[in-house]
Amino acid sequence: MKLILFSILLLIIVSCQSDNTPSDNKLCDCIEAGDKVNHISASFFERRPTKAGKDSLMQAKEIRDSMCAPFQDMVPSKLREKAVECESLYYKVE
Repeated sequence: MKLILFSILLLIIVSCQSDNTPSDNKLCDCIEAGDKVNHISASFFERRPTKAGKDSLMQAKEIRDSMCAPFQDMVPSKLREKAVECESLYYKVE
């Protein structure tokens, strides 16, 4: 799960090329939305996929895409700076 989240963040960082700076903490929301998509996707490995599951995955992807759109063209260095503020990127030992 964490590998999928890391891969998405890495993809965002690599694909960014211009210097747009969206408002603070929106990146954290984007990352959390991506984590929700990952969680729903991973649930299909544990249960049989259903129409409702597919619909919830599609809805989660639409939300993620709209929340992450402002970061598509962000310069990687700025993206990394903002990502430091996101608690959801840190591994929590419980």
